[in-house]
Amino acid sequence: MKKGLLIWRLTLTLTFLAGMVAPALAKKKDLYPEMDASKGWGMWEKRVGLSAFTFVKIGQGARAEALGGAFTAIADDINAAFWNPAGLGHIKGTAYTFNYTRWLANSKLLSGALAFDAGFGVIGFSVISFGTEEFPVTTPTAPRGTGEMQKAGDIAIAGMFAKRITEKLMLGGQVRWLQEDLVLDKIANVDFSIGTHFYPGWKSTRFAMGFRNLGADKKVQQGGFQAMMPATYNVSGAMEILGKKDSKGYATLIIEESFITDYAPSTRVGLEAWLNNMLALRAGYKSNMELEDWSFGAGLKHKIRGKTFTADVSWSRETRGYFDPPLRLTFGGAF
Repeated sequence: MKKGLLIWRLTLTLTFLAGMVAPALAKKKDLYPEMDASKGWGMWEKRVGLSAFTFVKIGQGARAEALGGAFTAIADDINAAFWNPAGLGHIKGTAYTFNYTRWLANSKLLSGALAFDAGFGVIGFSVISFGTEEFPVTTPTAPRGTGEMQKAGDIAIAGMFAKRITEKLMLGGQVRWLQEDLVLDKIANVDFSIGTHFYPGWKSTRFAMGFRNLGADKKVQQGGFQAMMPATYNVSGAMEILGKKDSKGYATLIIEESFITDYAPSTRVGLEAWLNNMLALRAGYKSNMELEDWSFGAGLKHKIRGKTFTADVSWSRETRGYFDPPLRLTFGGAF
């Protein structure tokens, strides 16, 4: 009893401290004192363009993005590998996932993850690959193109570990190697992520927090400037508003606040409803985002001889009409 109380107090303390520190980190304007956001264009006020490796901010997995990215507190399957490593502590046996994302400007992302219960904890691996379509090379003297075509691409490879500390608390961490191909320059870095997943004991309510994309600033040789990692702090809560979790039919509400070093804070809300524990209907909303707000999706889950197979799809509204709406497809399973 005393041990559980101590862990509960420690979790609350860490959550409080992180909540105090993260907004301050997200507003670190002293890194670039020469930039006066109040006098600049609106995008500067949101600190856009100050970080590298921004592809890691693109949400992976149709289930999570159908919920508007409000996923940290319900990351209880293999998709936790991309959102909250602590959520991998729910996995028993082995789980895997493959994701396809049609992103903006005809770019695309492919990603996958694998995790298994090693007895002393859950070990996981993930990879994310981002690529653009070919584009013409332009210069000040050849603004319509030199006749040469180029492509840009990024990759991230990660290893993670999650541990169920008690029946109510899970902790997890991730180490990741990243490389960004900027055509004229390639930069690489290592970043870290940590997360918690906690059930306080009132019905199925759970709380979670996570620091993602923590790493050193990186100098971009061609531009001659220091680029930050797009560090993100998320704090999230979820509960069933209809039925009980994992029953034949139930609905879950998720609310999440996201603080990002190179963008304004964003509130995300998601709603997931399961019918007969086989068909899921999802909807989500992201506030204060430049090109996305509403998202919708659906998922199927089926068991064959003790093996679970899943298929999910999501669609996000592109608010400006500049690009095709982001579309995501996910296939996965567990055994």
